[in-house]
Amino acid sequence: MTTEIRNWGVVAAAMEAQGATNSFMYKRAKAIAEGQPDPMPTSFPAAPLSISAA
Repeated sequence: MTTEIRNWGVVAAAMEAQGATNSFMYKRAKAIAEGQPDPMPTSFPAAPLSISAA
């Protein structure tokens, strides 16, 4: 397990503890922590250049 995956697990657990499980950030954190693909695209055609170029 990488540090990044472990960190996403911490984020997901903290959000669960506060009942904040309806956001896309929670869904992203949970998926990554469980070893699933990141559901958030790294590039989106409508995104500003500063985001889509990352």
